[in-house]
Amino acid sequence: MKSKVTTIFAVLGLLLTLAMVSVSAQTPTGAQVNIPFDFAAGKANLKAGTYTITRASGTALKLRSRDGKKTVLINAPLTVGSRDFKAGERLVFNRYGSEYFLSQVWLTVDVGRQLMTTSAETNAARELARKKSDKPQRVEIAVRSR
Repeated sequence: MKSKVTTIFAVLGLLLTLAMVSVSAQTPTGAQVNIPFDFAAGKANLKAGTYTITRASGTALKLRSRDGKKTVLINAPLTVGSRDFKAGERLVFNRYGSEYFLSQVWLTVDVGRQLMTTSAETNAARELARKKSDKPQRVEIAVRSR
């Protein structure tokens, strides 16, 4: 009886390992995007321009300016899913007035990574709500897979 249970767990472990290797092989390594506005990514403030986005490790993503002068590691600990296959690979920003905050990174159509809300973003949202002159917006920018 113990040997059957051990065999079953060994086979399940092998299948799980193979499934993970298959999924990681299908995940693109990075993307390039032209962002037409200044924005915040995590705690970093970045200028408008062309950036490459790659997976660093685990939940970390690396944003690098085209000229290579600015590189930022951001933590995107939350996994988000979508069934909207027409949306494509994209970056999602939250806009409060004239301030943009990177919210989600979608390097595949169906699975994305979400950043945690920073205190700067919370303050911007609070300030906009107090003014009541404008509403927060969601801005999406398509990326090109590499």
